[in-house]
Amino acid sequence: MVYGFEEPETEDKTSEYYSGPGIVQVLTMEGFDQVFKAEKFVAYEDQLLMLAKTKIDDSCLVKGCSEQVVISTKCVGSALTLFGWCSQPVLNRGLHSGDLVVSVAVLCSGNNFSKVELMGRIMNLHLPSQSAFTRIQRTYLVPAIEEKWEEHQEIVRNELVNRDIVVLGDGRMDSQGHCAQYCTYTMIEMDSKKIVALETLDKQETGKKSTSMEKSGFQRALDDVQSSLNVKEVVTDAHLQIGALMKRQYSHIKHSHDIWHAAKNLGKKIIAAGQEKSCKELLQWSTDIVNHFWHCCKVASTYEEFLDVWVGVLHHVQNEHEWGLSYGRMAPGACYHEELNDDRDKSWIEKGSPAHSALTKNVLDKRFLNNNHYYLNFRNTADLEIFNNHILMYASKRISYSPPVYRARNILAALDYNYAVDLPTATHKDGAPRYFRTYSKKSGRWTVFERKVKKTYSHINDIFLKVLRKRFELERGMHHPAELAERDPRRISRVIAPKSPPPTVEIALQKKSRFE
Repeated sequence: MVYGFEEPETEDKTSEYYSGPGIVQVLTMEGFDQVFKAEKFVAYEDQLLMLAKTKIDDSCLVKGCSEQVVISTKCVGSALTLFGWCSQPVLNRGLHSGDLVVSVAVLCSGNNFSKVELMGRIMNLHLPSQSAFTRIQRTYLVPAIEEKWEEHQEIVRNELVNRDIVVLGDGRMDSQGHCAQYCTYTMIEMDSKKIVALETLDKQETGKKSTSMEKSGFQRALDDVQSSLNVKEVVTDAHLQIGALMKRQYSHIKHSHDIWHAAKNLGKKIIAAGQEKSCKELLQWSTDIVNHFWHCCKVASTYEEFLDVWVGVLHHVQNEHEWGLSYGRMAPGACYHEELNDDRDKSWIEKGSPAHSALTKNVLDKRFLNNNHYYLNFRNTADLEIFNNHILMYASKRISYSPPVYRARNILAALDYNYAVDLPTATHKDGAPRYFRTYSKKSGRWTVFERKVKKTYSHINDIFLKVLRKRFELERGMHHPAELAERDPRRISRVIAPKSPPPTVEIALQKKSRFE
């Protein structure tokens, strides 16, 4: 069976041209279902040989020959050939479809090929080699993923044209501290919660200074979004370099800070102050003070309104709920809560005590109050934190990737996230929403979340199509020297070390063990 027709090519010296009654050839896109959608099974070699022997005679059919017929088998990558029969459809230039399918599945599922290969060795399961996977990934997979991302971004942005949008931005390093090699900077549109920009940077692009990667990624992402959308507000964490850049180059855009980070830092300061023996009372008030900060940012629209509500916590903790003069306007101040009952689980803080003085120092901190305008729009970047964690499914921090592969894996995470963000809530037969519960060690409480319907991963089908099309359309095969893209950071330097490595033999000779 042949899907399409193509003359054999000789450019790929390592491939063979397969033809015959037991060979299914796929040479055009008409055979897409035969390659990717056909059911696949794990078959044992002995069982296949048993099946083959039922179709042929044990003795040679040549007159005068008494030899027994021996069925020879040959394994090529993940395919098995025997007696003119191949276990897989064969693509143009002799590439077995199983090798292509396995390679696509490994990358698009976020797996690491070395682990999949180890699994295959344990099972005695034949898979494509590491070099074959690398060639397929470089030649077809990475370009197909980039192409799919560009098409998806165009669709997402077309839905946001002629609107004033608010974007949330955050950077994610591939390792902790200042030794990070890569940085992923992501921007999400606040209302749709879809990713509208994704930039990956290598340490070499910023003069081998990892501390500069987040600012460069932010600038690159914002410029990309502004090229097609009208951005009225940007929300980030309190990154000093980004704050200075916004004032200098993007002063026409409102800059807000993520309130969750501010609340977390405030809680850390309160807890740190409560570690002092004389300030132990603060520890039982820390959660209430942080919750009060969230409330102030939500209800206040100006600095004066925020100050009026925020500083009231200094009176509340000492059981004083009305005071002579407010802090933001010339009028008496008062708490906004209802009358309190006597059933309390924490004690009041005495005015003028060390605990009250420590709280006053944090509440009236000048730097904290001067940055208040960043929080009055009550924005948070929780969705970005979710996505940054989701990247780990596709790009683990424990594995090193080349720059193109690292970007491709981040794009796969972004596509997965965008296609799943609108999934409806799963329901029971009676229509009631389904939940799953989880326990938080930090808060000591149980909580529930809505369970979404299962993902369909429809974008992977599009990537399959693009990969197969590239295999058919590219004139040359995979066996050619790798060519670095124009923006590949390896054009700047092959390694991130400050100096070139000496020969391996020389390093081995210099290495000495302390125990010898």
